[in-house]
Amino acid sequence: MDSLKLSIRPVLNLSSEIPIEGFQNKTVRPVLKLQHDLILKVFTFFCLKQKIDILNLEKSKFNKVINTVTKKNIALRNQFIGLTVGQFTITEFEFYKENDSEINKRILTMIGQRIKDSQSKIQ
Repeated sequence: MDSLKLSIRPVLNLSSEIPIEGFQNKTVRPVLKLQHDLILKVFTFFCLKQKIDILNLEKSKFNKVINTVTKKNIALRNQFIGLTVGQFTITEFEFYKENDSEINKRILTMIGQRIKDSQSKIQ
């Protein structure tokens, strides 16, 4: 199963000397790229349910909404983390368990940035 998960991930040639950054570049970034469309759909579904009209927001207000929901909405944060961690291999999950707080912060920051960068693609 782990080899199947690894085989569907995009390959990104990024490296780092720091273990947590290496994990971010070798595991988290490819998973987020793989899950990108689903992340956008989850975000738009959340906004629809919360009656947040993200389609008609200017960029600065759109960015503020993203910052607010990725920092304060526990349910959405957990969904985003679950979408990411669910794609980890067993070995990656073992590393994640030791560094979950830091990795969760990085995951949410990167997801927030991905959503901001994709504002024009959200429908």
